[in-house]
Amino acid sequence: MAVIKSKHTQLFIATAATEVIKVTRLRSVGFPDGSASEIDISDFDDDWDQFVAGRKATGSTSIEIIYDATAHEALEELHETGEVVNFLVTAPLSETEGVPLPAAVDGVITPPTEVVSKSFMGFVQNFAPTVADNDVWRATITIRGTGPVTTHRPTP
Repeated sequence: MAVIKSKHTQLFIATAATEVIKVTRLRSVGFPDGSASEIDISDFDDDWDQFVAGRKATGSTSIEIIYDATAHEALEELHETGEVVNFLVTAPLSETEGVPLPAAVDGVITPPTEVVSKSFMGFVQNFAPTVADNDVWRATITIRGTGPVTTHRPTP
């Protein structure tokens, strides 16, 4: 069983049709969940309630960063505008490096073919910096997903 280590995991965001940024100072990243609703198909002949899966509702997730006012300006702008953009999280390329900056076409990031990655669409719902005693400034960013999370596997 192969495990994916978090060291050199990266988060990229398509901020325009062909522009991609790397989120620096990343501490943690999550993926929106996709909980299915339930549809009751019970009738008078059933002794127990019967259900089938309904439409999946994309949830929210959060990322944590060590805040840098200059490096994270694009994230703060995405919070202000509410624009729906493409997010891509990549596994590390090796023990010593992450993948190179990927390209975007029509606002969708082209996933790397060498490593596992996950992509999703969403908007920055909240951008909340915090300051604690004897610590660095941090920020928690809430991302509201829209649509599925897609897994991209390495090309054999």
